[in-house]
Amino acid sequence: MDESTPLYEKIKRHITDGIVSGAYTPGMKLPSESMLVDSFSVSRMTVNRALRELTRDGMIYRVQGVGSFVSEARPNTSLAEVRDIRDIIAERGGVHSCRVLGARRTALKPRDAELFELEAGHTAFHLDILNSEDGRPLQYERRFVRRDFAPQLLEQNFEEQSLFRYLQSIAPVSELEHVVEASLPDAVEARRLDLDRNTPVLRIRRRTWVGRRVVTLSYLTHPGDRYRVAVRLKASDAKNGRSRG
Repeated sequence: MDESTPLYEKIKRHITDGIVSGAYTPGMKLPSESMLVDSFSVSRMTVNRALRELTRDGMIYRVQGVGSFVSEARPNTSLAEVRDIRDIIAERGGVHSCRVLGARRTALKPRDAELFELEAGHTAFHLDILNSEDGRPLQYERRFVRRDFAPQLLEQNFEEQSLFRYLQSIAPVSELEHVVEASLPDAVEARRLDLDRNTPVLRIRRRTWVGRRVVTLSYLTHPGDRYRVAVRLKASDAKNGRSRG
């Protein structure tokens, strides 16, 4: 982890990594605040902030006078539901490459703010990324990320490291929404994906939650003839109106 990472973030990631790896299991009591203070050589205020944010995100719950515990509903289904484009390309036998076309802080437009469940004008990080397979564009991604979820996002080099894995390292996804449509590309999509304007594309709008907060909003566009989406349902999922994709 980068030395510039805030101390409370280091504590959060330590606990998150423990939950994801299974070192901390559902219902398990976490190290006390005093133990975390000693282990990380930080103030109690720093530890308290880390635990408070993990509680807010639904990763843990706290019992007054007793301690902090891992939430029963572990957000560990995200890897089965949200795939890294690098892994998808590798499974197809291709070679992945990535180009970051833009990375900035921006004010959310009213529709995007509504999808984030925030007020219009709220600022977020915005990344434009082109993912290619064997040198051919496969996915044009426009992703918005809450600033308070990943405050150091713009300092990362996502041409070298995976954006997916970076965000997962902060906190795994606990809820996912996909909206899929087939359409003709707009001028920007056609240019990015090197397509004719009459070539169909597959668009996916993805929202991810950590706890009760929407933390990312992504618009993913793929050439329609080289990308597909599969959905598999269990009987219990269909009965409860849930889907995995």
